[in-house]
Amino acid sequence: MFKKVLARLGIGAASVDTIIHTKDLYPGKNVEGVVEIKGGSVAQEINHIGLKLKSYAKKKSGDDEVNVKIQLHEERVSSKMKIEANEEKVIPFSFQLPFYTPITLRHGQVWIETDLDIDLSIDPTDTDFLKVHAHEELANFVEAFKILGFRLRQVEVEAQNGRFYQEWEFVPSSKREWRFDEIECMIEPNKDGLFMVVAVDKAGSYRGLTGLLQESLGLDEKKTSLSFKNEQLKDVQSIVNSVRAFLQQYN
Repeated sequence: MFKKVLARLGIGAASVDTIIHTKDLYPGKNVEGVVEIKGGSVAQEINHIGLKLKSYAKKKSGDDEVNVKIQLHEERVSSKMKIEANEEKVIPFSFQLPFYTPITLRHGQVWIETDLDIDLSIDPTDTDFLKVHAHEELANFVEAFKILGFRLRQVEVEAQNGRFYQEWEFVPSSKREWRFDEIECMIEPNKDGLFMVVAVDKAGSYRGLTGLLQESLGLDEKKTSLSFKNEQLKDVQSIVNSVRAFLQQYN
């Protein structure tokens, strides 16, 4: 009885270790691995095992922005089961990373948090950080901006009104051709391609006093939507042509 009480407090309870077998991870592709469970000093009933895909996101809080943890997806890899004292179980899993999984560039982080749900007990957990690469279509989109004379300044995850997306911020390497301070692409990938809200921030210094006034009032930023089908995203030059035509409307 005393051992059961201790197990509920996490002492001598079952432990869990998740091992990711897939080395190169891409949104829309499968992540595979195993969950290893080792029983503690007493038998325990496990309601389910959940793999929770998580990340950090910036969220508005009043006039400020704060970093919050967000859950992108949860995959249940077992139903109710019992783990005996000192018993070892290995549960394989495979599931598709959502298309909207953030790319782990710069300081971006994505991880899987494994949770053993046990009633009236501190749930054993395990955390595994992932390296998520851009798939070909998104990589081609970023390359098109580079060809057009922009560099990628930062990539962040934003959360708004229960939704989240990854914001890609580009700045011109030179303002001889492009008179922008920055281009922000709030990208929401899906199975068919890329949908995004684009914020074009005009460089007020190129438009004299009127431009500076508009900039101070926040009127120098234009927002519109843009989308690409996967077929279009296979050809970098086609993306270059489309993005150039789009940006020239605001240049």
